[in-house]
Amino acid sequence: MSNAAIARRYAQALISANGGDALAVRSAYGELLDIYRAEPALRTAMMSPRIATAEKERVLRRLLPDAPPVLQSFLRLTFERRREAEIEAIYEEYCLMADARSGEAEATVETTVTLAEGDLERMRNALERRFGQKLRLSQKLNPSLLGGVRVRVGDRLLDDTVAARMRRVRRMLLSESELGGQA
Repeated sequence: MSNAAIARRYAQALISANGGDALAVRSAYGELLDIYRAEPALRTAMMSPRIATAEKERVLRRLLPDAPPVLQSFLRLTFERRREAEIEAIYEEYCLMADARSGEAEATVETTVTLAEGDLERMRNALERRFGQKLRLSQKLNPSLLGGVRVRVGDRLLDDTVAARMRRVRRMLLSESELGGQA
C-alpha cells in the first residue's frame, strides 16, 4: 500500500474517531508537528524502532499534556503499527478531510506588506464569496512579489500580482500581434 493510501486510511480513522472535536485534534496535532520540525533530534527519536511505544507515549504526554484523548490514542496506535514516518502525511490528509466535512478551507494570502485587520477581513469576505466556502485566512509576507496579491486555497491559486498581470498583458499583446500579422 502506498504512503498516500496509508495516510488517507489513518486520517479517515482519526476523523471517524474524533467525535466532532476536529478543531482541538487539529490544533494539538499541529502543535506536535511544529515541535517535530523545530527539534530534529526529537523527530529522530520518535521515528526510531529501538524506542518502545510506551516511552514515545510518555514523551507525547509531556509535550502535549492537553491533547484530546482521541489524539493520544491515535498516536499510540500509529506508533504501535510503526507508522511514525507517515505522521505528517496523515495530518495533511486529516486537515483536508476535516475541511471537507466542515465546508471550510485554509487560505494563504501572500503580499509584499502586512495588511490591516480590516483589509484582511474584507479580503476574507470577498474570497469566501468567490470560492463559495468559509476560509481560515493566514497572511504570508513575500517581498519577492512586485505588488498585488497571491491567494492559495487548497490546490487553487488566484494570482493577482503585478508580475502575473504583466504576463497576461504580454500574452494578450502577442496574440493580438499574431492575429494582426495574419490578416
